[in-house]
Amino acid sequence: MSKDYGQFCGLAKASSVLGERWSLLIVRDLSLAPRRFKDLHEGLPGIPTSVLTTRLRDFQAAGVVTRVADEQPGGGVLYTLTPHGESLKPILDALGRWGAEAMAVPGPQDVVTDASLAAALRAGYQPGVTDTTTSYTICTGAATAWAEATPDGVTVGLGTPDLPADLTIHSGPELRAVLAGDLSPAAALADGTVHIEGKPEVFERFARTFRVPLAAAAEGGSR
Repeated sequence: MSKDYGQFCGLAKASSVLGERWSLLIVRDLSLAPRRFKDLHEGLPGIPTSVLTTRLRDFQAAGVVTRVADEQPGGGVLYTLTPHGESLKPILDALGRWGAEAMAVPGPQDVVTDASLAAALRAGYQPGVTDTTTSYTICTGAATAWAEATPDGVTVGLGTPDLPADLTIHSGPELRAVLAGDLSPAAALADGTVHIEGKPEVFERFARTFRVPLAAAAEGGSR
């Protein structure tokens, strides 16, 4: 864990717990579902095993993460957020929105994971926009996530949902322009940027329900 800053300050304490490299991404992934060590490691391309081990140990010491028995066949251990860790979800969403406002297009080495896609959907949800419950599956590159949006909130998950979605979206990084409001759903469908399984009007609803505008710096071409 990061060294103590020697200040009686909430931000200093938060930084000492969450300020190390990879820390926020580990918490992001655990905020979506309990995970085995192997699944966490595979879902965070590039993280050294030793770093993941250290971060999980530090999070347990800080009361953010705990270990529980995996009741699925094969058993083992799952890492999951404690109630104290769960309280980070709205903070993660706010940070995710803030960061995404400066992200226009991915770099050549950037990857999208199931967890990063699901977290982006949760962060981009606009409460009060939709007046009905709609389920979505989004596939971009090798990543797949799902979301069920209601007038009051959104539930997201990794991979494909158990039940067929009202709309399935297939797209590359161009979907970012739709979420920013810079590319209309109709134009995205017309030029083949996005392919859908479902009704175009449901895609229009998706674009209204999930929205992350670009900040001025990102519109100028920065990532």
